[in-house]
Amino acid sequence: MKTYCKPAVCNVESVDFIKPAVHLAFAGKLRKKRAFRRLLLATGAISRAELQAELASGDRHKITAAIDAVALHAAQRIRARDVTFAPVRQFELRDRGKVRQICEESADQQVFEYIAQYALTPLFRAKILPCQYGSIPGKGQVCGKRKLERILRHQLHGKTDAVKCDIKKAYPSTSVEVVMGLLRRDIGKNKPLLWLIEAIMANYPGGHLLIGGYLPCWLYNYVMSYVLRYLLSHAKVRRGKRTPLAAACVCYADDFVIFGRISNLRKAVKDTVRWTQEALGLTIKDAWQVVHFASFDQERQQWAARRAGSRQRTPGVDMMGYVVRRTYTVIRGKNFVRIRRQFLRAARELDALGYVPWWRARTLCAYWGQLKYTDSIYFCQTYDAYRIFKAARRSVAWKARKEAQRGAVCQAAC
Repeated sequence: MKTYCKPAVCNVESVDFIKPAVHLAFAGKLRKKRAFRRLLLATGAISRAELQAELASGDRHKITAAIDAVALHAAQRIRARDVTFAPVRQFELRDRGKVRQICEESADQQVFEYIAQYALTPLFRAKILPCQYGSIPGKGQVCGKRKLERILRHQLHGKTDAVKCDIKKAYPSTSVEVVMGLLRRDIGKNKPLLWLIEAIMANYPGGHLLIGGYLPCWLYNYVMSYVLRYLLSHAKVRRGKRTPLAAACVCYADDFVIFGRISNLRKAVKDTVRWTQEALGLTIKDAWQVVHFASFDQERQQWAARRAGSRQRTPGVDMMGYVVRRTYTVIRGKNFVRIRRQFLRAARELDALGYVPWWRARTLCAYWGQLKYTDSIYFCQTYDAYRIFKAARRSVAWKARKEAQRGAVCQAAC
């Protein structure tokens, strides 16, 4: 059996190997995260005044030396098998009706998670499938939406169905024991790396992957790849020809959708539900979303009916904040209501004040991508979205300039 992350290549005890990972952990955090500044000052390689001066001037010589000192200390701790962390802070976050248990790790633990992820990169490249789009650099909601559009509009023609499923309480259900079992199977020869990952996850509350960590995102995608690989392995053989039951698949975090004929898809999903529970301890929800897509001709007929006043739509797959159909893509209904409400309020403020308040402008800028990558031209014209968004960008730029000026004044005073 092939193993990955060989000790000679992924040596977490080497300072030269882990140094890029430590620099990546500090990238973009020194201005915003006080904990990372404290971690840097604790090395003694840089003083507070020198740190503030280099952040203001852009010169990074002292900061680079201090980060190298953090990497050296981390390598020494790994070689001495002395890696412990402060307890993880937990708090509840209410997200659109759901209550999530969010965890915040110390800066020290985050640095070691970057080291572990960097060492596991060969494994993740080999195991994480191209159809997975959640929490992976270079991918995301827009890329996943484009993949769904390519499948429905170019790859699959004729009668097509889809089944959308998701994992019940994905991160809390993924135990550390299951993750370590898979890692021992795939990187069994790299004992220092296995020890480091186990030492990091020993600090996870409840013995499962935590929500809000850097390494857990990668580890969950790694575990999910086994579920998808088993699902896609189902096939039927007729007259010596092997035909997969699922013609295509797209996965975003704990949600996945497969395309094909509904009779074949039900067989594959039922068997995957059983195997996932037995092998990984994960539960796929019983409430599947089954979609019977309309043909291109039916889409054109429905579009003509909508222009005549009809409010009906053809079936579509609801995923990643979008609803994708054969010929067009719209924003998910609940998201659209929130976006419309924000633009209406911003329009009133723009007419009354002459500008959009920066705190609302940030929300509009965050929502603009959903309007940009969907068929929302009629909405933008009806609600004058282009003028409002232009004013919102000016407010965000003004706020950024003010914060930069305030930061320069504070650093000069110190």
